Amino acid sequence: MQFETNARGGWVIPANTVIPDGTEIPAWSDLGESCTLGAVCKIGVNCTLGAGCTLDVNCTLGAGCKIGVGCEIDASCEIGVSCTFSAYCTLGVFCEIGASCTFGENCTLGESCELGNGCALGAHCTLGAGCKIGAYCEVSESCKIGAYCEVSESCKIGAFCEIGNSCWLGAFCEIGNDCKLGNCCTLGAGCTLGAETQWLRVTVESWLTLANVDGSGRQVKIVKHAEGVRVEAGCFQGTLEEFCTRAASEGKDRYVRVISAVATTM
Repeated sequence: MQFETNARGGWVIPANTVIPDGTEIPAWSDLGESCTLGAVCKIGVNCTLGAGCTLDVNCTLGAGCKIGVGCEIDASCEIGVSCTFSAYCTLGVFCEIGASCTFGENCTLGESCELGNGCALGAHCTLGAGCKIGAYCEVSESCKIGAYCEVSESCKIGAFCEIGNSCWLGAFCEIGNDCKLGNCCTLGAGCTLGAETQWLRVTVESWLTLANVDGSGRQVKIVKHAEGVRVEAGCFQGTLEEFCTRAASEGKDRYVRVISAVATTM
C-alpha cells in the first residue's frame, strides 16, 4: 500500500504500522504491513519498507531506499540515499551506510559499522562491530569479517571468506573464494590472494609461490612478514626455521637449500 496523503490531506497508513512521535515520513513512501518505526525516525522520499520491518529510534533513511521484508535496523543508524537491503538484514546501533549500497538477504552488521558509498555485500554476510568498509568494495556471499576490521576502498572479497578481528586491507586488494585470515592481519594496497589462502596473524610484506621444487609439482608459499618468514607447504604451516628443520629430518635437502636461498632474497 502506498503511504501518501488522501484527498483531505491525511495519511493512508497500512495495517498494524506503529509510528511514534517525531517520525518524519514524506509522501510517496511505501510501507508494508506491520512495520514498526521508533521515535524521531526520518525517512526520505520514495522509500520502500517491506512488511514487518523495524527501525529503532533516531534512524535516518535517505531518499529512494528499499528495505526488504523483516529487516531490523537498530537505533541511530544512518543510511544514505538509494540503498537496497534484501530480506531479513540486521544492523546494529550507530551504523553508517553510504549512498547506493546493496545488501543481499540475511546480512548482519554489528554496532558502529561504517560502509562507504557504492558498497555491495552478498547474501549471508556478517560484519563484526566497528568494521569500516571503504567505498565501492564488493564482499561476496557468506563472508565473515571480524570486529574492528578496516577494508580500504575498491577491495573485492570472494565468497565464503573468513577474516579475523582487527585486520587491515589496503585499497584495491582482491581476495579469492574460501580464504581465511587470522586476527590482526595486514595486506598492503593492491594485494591479491588466490582462493583458499590461509594466513594467520602476520603483517604481510611480500610473498611468492614456488612450484615443482623437487619435481613433484608441489607448491610452496613463502611469506615475508614483519617478524620474519613464514612457509606454507601442503599441511605444513610455520616459520622458515621450522620448515627447514622438518625438511632436513626427512632428507629433503633440496627444499632446505632452495627455500632458504629464496627467503633471503625477498
